[in-house]
Amino acid sequence: MNDREWLSRIDTYIEEENKKSGRILPVYRIYCQDHHNRLGGGLYNETVTIDTIGRFARALGDSNPLYSDPIYAKKTRWNGIIAPPLIESCIASTFVKGKFPSVPGVKVFDAGTKWERLMPIRPNDTFRAENKYLGVEELSKNKNGDRILLRQHAIMLINKRNECAAVITARTIIKCPSLETLRQSKIQTIQKPAESRPRYSEATLEKLYTNLDNQFDGQFRRGNAPRYWEEVEIGDSLPEEWVGPYDEADGRSLMAAIGAANAFATKWGSLRKWRAHGLIDPETGAYRDPIDRHASDIIAQKQGSKRAIAYGIHSQALIAKAVSDWMGDDGVLKILDCQCRKILYYGDLSIQSGVVTEKYKEGKEYLVKIQMQAARQDGEIHTKAEAVVCLPSRNVA
Repeated sequence: MNDREWLSRIDTYIEEENKKSGRILPVYRIYCQDHHNRLGGGLYNETVTIDTIGRFARALGDSNPLYSDPIYAKKTRWNGIIAPPLIESCIASTFVKGKFPSVPGVKVFDAGTKWERLMPIRPNDTFRAENKYLGVEELSKNKNGDRILLRQHAIMLINKRNECAAVITARTIIKCPSLETLRQSKIQTIQKPAESRPRYSEATLEKLYTNLDNQFDGQFRRGNAPRYWEEVEIGDSLPEEWVGPYDEADGRSLMAAIGAANAFATKWGSLRKWRAHGLIDPETGAYRDPIDRHASDIIAQKQGSKRAIAYGIHSQALIAKAVSDWMGDDGVLKILDCQCRKILYYGDLSIQSGVVTEKYKEGKEYLVKIQMQAARQDGEIHTKAEAVVCLPSRNVA
């Protein structure tokens, strides 16, 4: 393949994909062996139960009784338990399959998700989903001539009353390395060296434990004391919330909440399509699924990562938790628009923080915008987000 053909194939891919833009794709249950095409994504849980809500809250370390205590929740404006922000990740997958350019070396990354909540989600709400394809756009060419593409899908969650309760805009980065980049990579054989997990000083761990104590005890949580719009000023900072070091128990808790699991024969049914990739467990000699990079340092290292990789959804949901704690039970996180910038590895700390950047009215709603970030212990920001929060107002009875 020469450079001209390489460029042509990518241009053709973009053109063909954008012909499909606007197409509505059905979304089916992920774990049904029904041979339906899963190009529209998949449903993990059609019904959100009180147990789904509880498991998801615990997977975030969230002890807010609004999500677990019916007596407490009955006294709030919601008159009962509601689901925390980003429970949508337990309903529908944000990973949507699709075609990629027919050029060598294509890499695919989670670019982050835009979460829009249109109404409360309550125990026993049941959903179907529709996936509207938004097409592909080119973001940039880097100095090496690599082409960076962005593919987007809008997944609408529709309840039994035929109301759209939430919209999830799932984004995928498609990196097409230039032929020159591929030639250089063959010469240099670039691969992140394997690393052991970091060891922290007693002072850092004590700071972490104190912060976790404060989270568990509700010190950062506004709770049932309304945070009125009039009290908020541009430049106000949200309390820092620390989590970590990220480990296997944290990853398992999220997968248990979502219900994304397979074992034995059903695991093999998913795994066997990856046999051609030859990902072999160095200890057992058996095939492993590439998704195990989110569970095992060894398997992640076999795929070129220095350690196992935390779930991107987890990082986004931890930002949502920090916003939710700050806004209180009367607030509504209407939009959380996330960008995945760097990798959070197993063994890392993650520090969530934010600053109020805008305050405005829209119709009858009193809104604030918050710029959020999640940073590793080395200061590297791994996830950024813009939050739009609706707060109660003293001007409204």
